Amino acid sequence: MFLCWSCGKNRGMAYSEDDIAQAAAGPLEELGLLVEDVKMHAAGVHRRLVVTVDLAGDTTEAVSSDLIEQATRVISEVIDPLPLFNDKPYELEVSSPGALRPLTEPRHFRRNVGRTIEVRPTEGKKTTGVLTGVTGLGIVLEPGSGREPVEFSFDGIEKAQVVLKFR
Repeated sequence: MFLCWSCGKNRGMAYSEDDIAQAAAGPLEELGLLVEDVKMHAAGVHRRLVVTVDLAGDTTEAVSSDLIEQATRVISEVIDPLPLFNDKPYELEVSSPGALRPLTEPRHFRRNVGRTIEVRPTEGKKTTGVLTGVTGLGIVLEPGSGREPVEFSFDGIEKAQVVLKFR
């Protein structure tokens, strides 16, 4: 889910993606959100600032369209005074991560307990199964078919993501 907002002119591009994330973090926290990612894109005359937000807790709920709208307004208020994109107009796009985002943080895994995920470890074979637990050091995956649960440490996971099931 995303909302796009056309923003006016600003001066310079003195702020980095990290600066924008830090500036928006406090106001978004008041909405129960956190900044997942910030990307600045400039191609020809088109400039875009993409901010991905997520719910701060371990809930399995999705970010609602109302929260995306509120986040867009808050982020716009925070960044409007900042000198971005060398005095050129730009679009602000605020979105949630989506179902296929890579699972990279412990909270991503906690939010997906009970779902089928695919894990590509740094060593060994790719494994698909139901995420049954998250510890301080890693995850537990139940591959099914009578196989034993598999544990992966967070630092031993190269890539992980939810597997979508179509009915």
